[in-house]
Amino acid sequence: MLEASEAHELIDEAIERVEEAEAKARRDERMFRDRLSLLVGLFAVLLAVVHLVGAGYLRENVVDTIRASDTYNYMQAKKIRQAVLQVGALSAPAPDRARLLAEASALGAPDAKGHGIGQLQAAADKLSEDGVKAGAAGEHYEWAETALQMAIVLLSIAMIASSRMVALGACVVATGGTALALATYLHMLG
Repeated sequence: MLEASEAHELIDEAIERVEEAEAKARRDERMFRDRLSLLVGLFAVLLAVVHLVGAGYLRENVVDTIRASDTYNYMQAKKIRQAVLQVGALSAPAPDRARLLAEASALGAPDAKGHGIGQLQAAADKLSEDGVKAGAAGEHYEWAETALQMAIVLLSIAMIASSRMVALGACVVATGGTALALATYLHMLG
């Protein structure tokens, strides 16, 4: 049988071990939350950068689309003017006919400013293509933003639930979003 003093020592040791275990659990929990807080900050910075870059591509898409539309409109106006001159030449007296046909021909001819009908068509097509590419890149960045936003929400849930699995899931989602943004930036996507 244990003496009272021995029993008292065993109880004190057991209490001390429990207190140490509780203190360690609190330290581990605090460290877990601190790490999650840092990840939230990191993901927020990544989100801001991805948003900034993506917004630039979306602006580029709008600007290129407007410039392509303006260029197509200018080309169409020149084509209409060319057709009017050619039709007018059919009923014009001989001296005016030659001048009208020469003017109509000049509208379609390449020039130093790039205002020939063929040059305008090529320029408008290039602007349109650039706009489509910028729009696609902008969409990729939007998906990356969404992934980073989801990761931040998941980290918040992980913090409340003290769940390492949810935190791991958040890191996986954030890694996917970051990889998508990086692949878009490096022009690795079509």
